[in-house]
Amino acid sequence: MSPVNTPDPNKLSYDELSRLCKELQDRVTRGISTQQQLISIKNELDQELNRFKIIQDFSKEGLFQDSIEDFATIATEYFIQAFQQPHCLFAEYRDEGDLKPIGQFGFSQMPIPEVLPILISDLPEREGFLLGEHPEFKSKLAFLELEDALVAPMYRPDNSFYGLVVSGQQKADQRFYAPINPKDRHAFTVMATKASYLMYNFRTNELLKQEIKERRRMEQMLEAKANDLLRSNADLEQFAYVVSHDLKAPLRNVQGFADLLRRDQSAFSPSNREYVDMIWDEVKRFSDIIDALLRYARVSTSSIQDMKEVDFQQLVYNIEGQLSLTLQQRKAQLHYQNLPAVQANYRQMQQLLQNLIINAIKFTPDGRMPFIHLEAEPTPNGYRFAVKDNGIGLRPADQKRIFGLFQRADREQQFEGNGLGLSICKKIVEQHKGKIWVESEGPGKGSTFFFTLPEKQSED
Repeated sequence: MSPVNTPDPNKLSYDELSRLCKELQDRVTRGISTQQQLISIKNELDQELNRFKIIQDFSKEGLFQDSIEDFATIATEYFIQAFQQPHCLFAEYRDEGDLKPIGQFGFSQMPIPEVLPILISDLPEREGFLLGEHPEFKSKLAFLELEDALVAPMYRPDNSFYGLVVSGQQKADQRFYAPINPKDRHAFTVMATKASYLMYNFRTNELLKQEIKERRRMEQMLEAKANDLLRSNADLEQFAYVVSHDLKAPLRNVQGFADLLRRDQSAFSPSNREYVDMIWDEVKRFSDIIDALLRYARVSTSSIQDMKEVDFQQLVYNIEGQLSLTLQQRKAQLHYQNLPAVQANYRQMQQLLQNLIINAIKFTPDGRMPFIHLEAEPTPNGYRFAVKDNGIGLRPADQKRIFGLFQRADREQQFEGNGLGLSICKKIVEQHKGKIWVESEGPGKGSTFFFTLPEKQSED
């Protein structure tokens, strides 16, 4: 009897071996595909890291250019390097509404217009896009002869349109360059955003440099004017010396001889005596004018020195004592209270108020008791003082004129004076960085002289 062949339970059948081989083949295929995907992802990451490094290098180098054109040229070179395209155009949107190319790479043989024929409303997207996907926009850039390109608008920090950057390839370039990857739009937008911020900072720095340059120019001008003023003041001081010595010396001689003639008039006829008195009066008037000019010159040549806190209440009280005889003779009333303390030159403030008070008394008609009222009220920067009188008043046409040298109102001609007192007042107030003016309702209705003073004097 022959033995029976029984199947080996550990031995695989042909179908099972085929199935296992197919599964193994699928796993190997999937492994290779996964490896290729990983290599592709790695390449993309390397490319993005390289672009990030390029953007960082661009950020460091971009701001240290001498001009905006140099900045734009550097920008195009970095865009070319980052996205491996042979052509790039960089344009800035100016305040006048023009989109002006300021940098380009690879278009040296192309006739690029000075202003691109593109409006903000022509932009199909706010972020980066492919030129080939927007034929209408592509037609506006036809002079560049680009088959396709990455395009991104640029914006200022306030999101206003600031410019445009285009980087792509012409038809002849497609033999040597791979088609543009649509995935690069995001990275192109990021780099365009960085470029716009750098351009904004560059322009801001330009304005700051220009402002610094202008300030230095103004400082030089002010320094030159200050030197001129010092020379002018020296000339005025010399003039004051000449007036006080050389001019007054012969005048004193004339005045002395006129005085001798006045003492012995026995041999003179009445008309000759009248002539001698006229000579004496005119010489005295001329001497008063010279003295007034000297006071004006001293005010003009003196810088604001000896600044200290001046108590105006006490100052007016002192002036009232000095003018007590004049006040009594004219039966004048001087009212003041709660006057402030202000930083000023004491002697000049004394001369200012004394001139105004004396004018108020002098220009009050005989038969009318002079009434002078002084007050002060605070202003945002200091105080506004007012000296009010009940004198002859002023016409509107005279209210500015009377502060000029030797200028007097028509109705003042009947009163003594040389027309320099208010000029001195104006000079004093202006040297203290204040203003002076007068208001009057008209002839016969009195006047109010106002002047302002800052609470503290600055050093400049």
